[in-house]
Amino acid sequence: MKNNKCVTYCRVSSKEQEETGYSLPSQEKLLVEYANRKGFDVAKVFSVAESASGSKQRKIFAEMMDYVEKHDIQILLCEKVDRLTRNLKEAVIANDWIEVNEERQIHFVKQNLVIHRNAKSDEKFRWDIEIVLAKKYISNLSEEVKKGQKEKLAQGWLPTKPPIGYKTIGEKGHKIHVIDKDKSFFIKKAFEYYSTGNYSLISLREKLYSDGLRTRNGSKLSKSRLEDILRDPFYKGSMRWNDVVYDGKGAHEPLVSKELFNKVQFMLTRKLSPHYKRHIFQFGKMITCGECGGKISAEIQKSKIYYSCKHNRPCSQKGMTKEKDIEDALINTFRIFESITEEEAEAVREKIRANHQLEIEYKENTLMSLNTRYNALQRQLDILYDDRLAEKITPERWEEKQKIINNEQAQIREQISRLKEEETRYFEIYINILDLARRAREIYEKRSPEERRLLLAHIFSNLFLKDKQASSLLKKSPAKLAKRAQEKIDAQNIFEPKKINGVKAESASDPKTNFVLRG
Repeated sequence: MKNNKCVTYCRVSSKEQEETGYSLPSQEKLLVEYANRKGFDVAKVFSVAESASGSKQRKIFAEMMDYVEKHDIQILLCEKVDRLTRNLKEAVIANDWIEVNEERQIHFVKQNLVIHRNAKSDEKFRWDIEIVLAKKYISNLSEEVKKGQKEKLAQGWLPTKPPIGYKTIGEKGHKIHVIDKDKSFFIKKAFEYYSTGNYSLISLREKLYSDGLRTRNGSKLSKSRLEDILRDPFYKGSMRWNDVVYDGKGAHEPLVSKELFNKVQFMLTRKLSPHYKRHIFQFGKMITCGECGGKISAEIQKSKIYYSCKHNRPCSQKGMTKEKDIEDALINTFRIFESITEEEAEAVREKIRANHQLEIEYKENTLMSLNTRYNALQRQLDILYDDRLAEKITPERWEEKQKIINNEQAQIREQISRLKEEETRYFEIYINILDLARRAREIYEKRSPEERRLLLAHIFSNLFLKDKQASSLLKKSPAKLAKRAQEKIDAQNIFEPKKINGVKAESASDPKTNFVLRG
């Protein structure tokens, strides 16, 4: 009995083809109707979607050829030659298949072409020509895609989907990437959290998940995916394409500053990067030995936590310090800020605002000037683009001028971003930090270990342990405010400065307080 079983092979290679009547369902319907007219029994349908990668397409083609061999299928149905194969390697495989057995046939329905071992010479000639044309089409398509990608990169846009935290808007040919407000918050927080040094990739993943970040299927980010995010230069205003980084050339708005991005890169590569542990020590990897400069380690003995130098460098420090003693010393530091009343704090704020009013006005004028220049450059670029379309200038001249303008725009965007960040930092430093410091002890006592570590990272730049006594180095921002507040307190004789137990002041410290003034 004659074997009338067949398989059908459908392929859509572009979104445009799918939208103009070449969808997989329409191809499958055409081939099934053809099989019914010819009396063929369709054993299986193989389909390749436009979204499939080249390797995926080759895999499906190989699976189909294995299937017809294994199940002794003699007939293969396809819409056209370029639906079956678009490279010479697959064409050779298909040709070798039909040459083995004279009963094997490939039907190209729309071209009314049937290829088999005994086909006429003009039919085989058509087969050969169609293969060459399909190969040329693919080569030309690849060339045009690469040209389009190069043009997109030159305009400052990534020629693919943006990473999480951004979304694509605009019509075809004019698509751009803008910040996705629903996800950008989590990405910013991811960089900020990791830059503190208090999180490993795994603990950061857990933190982001508890904050509400989910993948499309509602699960946590994988560790490798999170690391890819933290390493992606797109977030600082750059682009990476084919392993080449176009530093600062992106036309999109950065999510994080270059300084924060670079700090995170350092954290990712440093040897002291934190590891995920079941027990989180309150001051783990946060304290430095006051003698040798090595990291202080924590350990549990009889259910109590102790800290000591492990003498990885020459050091004479001996004994261990209870975690409670270190904590008490830092809380005593917080008490300095608590002594400031709301009226005194407001007086400090007003003095700071007055001292920096000129700086604020200068920044506002600078931002206005930069925005004006940026818009003027954009108008120049639009005019040049129109001239290029009208062939008033050569493509070479267009690329040259476009590159110059894009470079200047990138520099302006960087300046604007830096000024805005400094402006935000200004209000944080001189307004919010004071409020944070005044409530530091209250906040500290109510928070989880990880949140306490974040608070300490905001207030202190370094913590030291020497001779079983803790000392601290305030960050520049709270140190400045503490100094201003202390001056006002001293002037009004509000209270006499007290010596803080357990805190040893270094030579650079203010003798009236337990904090060290940095820079």
